[in-house]
Amino acid sequence: MKRFGQRFTAIFFILASLALLIFGRSQTNLIEQSRAQIFEVFIPAIVIVDIPRTATAGFSQWIRRIAVVFSDNEFLREENADLKRQLIASTELEIDNLRLKNLLLIKDGTVTTITASRIVSDSNSPFFKSMLINSGTNDGVKKGHAVVNEEGVVGRTINVSGNSARVLIINDINSRIPVKFSETGVNVILAGDNSGLQKIEFMPPDEKANVGDQILTSGMGGIFPPDLPVGNVSEITELGEIKIEPAVNLNRLNYVSVIEYEIASFPVLNQADAQAQGELEPEEGGAQW
Repeated sequence: MKRFGQRFTAIFFILASLALLIFGRSQTNLIEQSRAQIFEVFIPAIVIVDIPRTATAGFSQWIRRIAVVFSDNEFLREENADLKRQLIASTELEIDNLRLKNLLLIKDGTVTTITASRIVSDSNSPFFKSMLINSGTNDGVKKGHAVVNEEGVVGRTINVSGNSARVLIINDINSRIPVKFSETGVNVILAGDNSGLQKIEFMPPDEKANVGDQILTSGMGGIFPPDLPVGNVSEITELGEIKIEPAVNLNRLNYVSVIEYEIASFPVLNQADAQAQGELEPEEGGAQW
C-alpha cells in the first residue's frame, strides 16, 4: 500500500508538471502577469527583511575601519615618539659637539674649489702613477692642492707650471694619505703600491677591519678635507694586509676638480689674554714678555 502511494504521488507530480508546461505555452501572457504580481508582493517584503542584514554589514565594516584607524594611530604615535627621542638625542649631540669645539677653540676648515680641469695625459708607467691636467698657476693651482671628482679622492698636485699641473694619483707607491674608518673613526694611513688596490698602514693592533668598511679622509695633513670618500675594504689577506678598492674608477678619469683646504688656525693670544687663561706665567719682578 505504501509503495502504491509513492507511485501515485510521482505520477501526480509528473502529470501536474506536464499540465503546467502545456498551460504555460498556451497562456504566456497570463503567466507573465501572475509572475509580475508575485514579484510586486514579495519584493517589498524581501527589501524589508534585507534591511537588518545591510545595516549589520555596514556596521561591521565601520567597526573594521575604526580598528584599522586605531591601529594606525597607535603605530604613528610610537613612531612620532621615537622620532622625537632621536631628534632630542641628535640635538644634544650637536650641542655637545659645539661645546667641545668651543672648549678646544677648534674651527672647521674651509674648502675652496680652485678650478675644474681636463686630463690631457697619464704616465702609463708601471712604476709611476700620475696624470697631467690642463690647469696651472694661471688658474690658481698650487703644489699640494687636492684633486677630486664626484666619486671621491683622485690625488694631489706635485708639479705646477703656468697652464698645467702633474697629479700624483692615490695608487702611486709614493702616495700616502691620512684616512679613517667611517664606522670606528680609527685613523690610519692609506698607501699606494702601483696596483689597482691600496693598502692600510699603521693599523692599531687592537682594532679590526671588515670587508666592506668605508674609508674616508681624516682631514689630517692639511691637504684633503675630512670625510671625502677614498674607498672600501675589499680584502684582508692571511698576513693581515688590508686592501682598499678606491672609490674613484681611476681607469675612466676625464675631468677632475682642484680644491684647496685651509685649516682654521688657533687664535693668537696676547700676554694679557694668555695670563687670564692661565696659559702663561709672568716672569719674576713683573718683567714683561
